Amino acid sequence: MNGAVIVSAVRTPIGAYCGMLREMPVEKLAAVVLDEAVGRAHVEPTAVDDVILGHSFANGESPNVARLALLEAGWPVHIPGLTIDRRCCSGLESVCIAASQVQLGNAEIVVAGGCESMSRAELYIPGEYIKWGLGGRQDPKWGFFPKHHGSMDLWGLPFYDRIQRGRPMHQPISRFGEMGSMMVWAETAAKEEGLSREEVDAWAVRSHARAIEATDAGKFSQEILPIETKVGRESVTASTDETPRRDVSIEKLAKLKPMYPDGVCTAGNSSSENDGAAALVVMSHKRAEALGLPPMARLKAYAVAATDPTLTYRAVADAVEKVLTKAELRLEAIDLIEIQEAFAAQTLADAKLMGLSNSDRDRKVNVNGSGISLGHPIGATGAMRLTTLLHEMVRQGARLGLLTICGGGGLGIAAILERP
Repeated sequence: MNGAVIVSAVRTPIGAYCGMLREMPVEKLAAVVLDEAVGRAHVEPTAVDDVILGHSFANGESPNVARLALLEAGWPVHIPGLTIDRRCCSGLESVCIAASQVQLGNAEIVVAGGCESMSRAELYIPGEYIKWGLGGRQDPKWGFFPKHHGSMDLWGLPFYDRIQRGRPMHQPISRFGEMGSMMVWAETAAKEEGLSREEVDAWAVRSHARAIEATDAGKFSQEILPIETKVGRESVTASTDETPRRDVSIEKLAKLKPMYPDGVCTAGNSSSENDGAAALVVMSHKRAEALGLPPMARLKAYAVAATDPTLTYRAVADAVEKVLTKAELRLEAIDLIEIQEAFAAQTLADAKLMGLSNSDRDRKVNVNGSGISLGHPIGATGAMRLTTLLHEMVRQGARLGLLTICGGGGLGIAAILERP
């Protein structure tokens, strides 16, 4: 094995929105997995050249969370820290950047991953309004949008929820029109790929069933770091993912109303807002050999792609085509595939566009659940899905794994992992 290898991968349990991890600032979530990742690799923080983290909903009090988290963990001040945002792709992108740095010889050991606390995402008033004094400029021509665009009226000022406001702002409205939810392009995916409500609901049920099955079998126990935290006044140990549900059924999902008239997408077949963090140790193969560390896998190839933001789901198939070409592989050669579930409609559409047969899709894709069941803490998701994929590859003795993620704004990323 040549180039960059991953020698450890760990994540927090995934918390529900305003759930068990809501009291933990995002830098603290990241700090605990940074420490655990290097501990599992038997690497001292002093040997780390850099920390790279994906983070999509940065608050004013957590700028450059990678730097903030490593300092929170008590690591040496000479380690720089880099935070990136390629929306949902960020957590995977950070690991790919780390591998590139190692392969270029710019670093020997990099800790990469992602973090997000959507529960603690801030509410804000744009500075352009503050400077005009209390009351602000209420005229719509100054950008005061109605409530369904993520704005709440506060003394005449636009008062935004960072998460909700971010969704319609993934693309210039003047060029692509208003898109109040990512669900708009998920509905387009369903229509263009001929997906029925029954099909997308069935995939959502499968996602929850796979996640519950994996949890009960202890599959996640190696990858999850239990977190000591508080829920209200009570101290708790969070050790399992909070959002997989045992009571999901086709019958229950069928009762949910679609977000849009005649649509197929509902809250039940879509991912949720979540909290969590993941970290992976990336190093040169030479360094891993010197330290006696068996690689979990190496990054064989990765690719990013982009498309019209109103057709975001298409970027995944484009990224997959590019990465397979780079790796000189056919899709049939891949043993395990993770297609991050933003929506069931998007996942099934991506599988079709990638050219997966139904049998390969059912056998290889998201064998332990994904975003619909496990949740989608945006900046952390890529690193979390990668962590789960790596541990499953080790467990099954799989040689090749593929991880794909679509990202708001028309983005897609795909990475191929290889084990010896």
